Amino acid sequence: MARKILMSCVLLAVAMASTSGLALAQSYPTKPIRFIVTQGPGGASDIYARLIAQKLSESLGQQVLVDNRPGAEGIIGMDATAKAAPDGYTIVLTASSVLAMNPSLYKKLPYDPVRDFDPISLLGSVFYAIVVHPSVPANSLKDFVTLAKAKPNQLNYGSGGTVAHIGTELFNLETGIRLTYVPYKSNPPALTDLLAGQLDMMLLPLGGAVRHVQSGKLKALAVTSPKRFPQLPDTPTMAEAGVPDLVFSAWVAIHAPAGVPKEILQKLNAEMTKILSMPDVIERFRSMGFEPQSSSPEQLAAFTKSEIAKYAKVIKNAGISQE
Repeated sequence: MARKILMSCVLLAVAMASTSGLALAQSYPTKPIRFIVTQGPGGASDIYARLIAQKLSESLGQQVLVDNRPGAEGIIGMDATAKAAPDGYTIVLTASSVLAMNPSLYKKLPYDPVRDFDPISLLGSVFYAIVVHPSVPANSLKDFVTLAKAKPNQLNYGSGGTVAHIGTELFNLETGIRLTYVPYKSNPPALTDLLAGQLDMMLLPLGGAVRHVQSGKLKALAVTSPKRFPQLPDTPTMAEAGVPDLVFSAWVAIHAPAGVPKEILQKLNAEMTKILSMPDVIERFRSMGFEPQSSSPEQLAAFTKSEIAKYAKVIKNAGISQE
């Protein structure tokens, strides 16, 4: 008899918890949601976030307020998120540079990139074009690799961001070439020097590369996407250009502080999936060279772990020292 009573109590507790979780998800949100962005206003991540925030506000019936927390390669914004209450009222726009690369670039972070965040959904990826100044005597990726192998460390590349820097080092490792890295505080001055012929090569986001390639100011040798980019139809993929194992992107996702109720995470994931299937959202993102793609929280968690391991290997093999 006692055992039956105990089992009945357990089943009742489970039922009550399930009902409570469902009620929580149905009532959420009851106040504005803070949406942290680890870049300043006007950047690509800020634009993505503001579009998502607008759609979320319309769907959830509450304001979703973008809170820009730039600085320290995204560490400031991620730290603020990790320390926020895990109640579903703080979310953050994350990126591959922040979650997958920073753990191997910094000796110590104020948070754990896996343990301290709950994944919500992948948003999509930005792919890149390998571009060179017209003065570089190479009209194909094969030509460029041959040239670089003949002149080790004599050709240079510039980058003002983590993703393009690590992406180019990945390209170096995959092809066996050695290019000299010229660091910049941001991408605009690096691009200015490339256009002026001060640099030989850069990895540029597809959306930003198009007008310079179409105007003839730069030559595109390949794109890092699985398929050709519609606005650069004559530029081959890396596989088509002879580097089959290199598909590279800067991915963007949404996370929350660890400990948010599962029902709220599921509700936010469902909203993201719906938003990323909207034709106007797809059109807007693709016009910027951003390919939208949703995921389940579990898929994002597994993907993030695999990306951390992948870039740890790249950063070690490239000999990039930790800060």
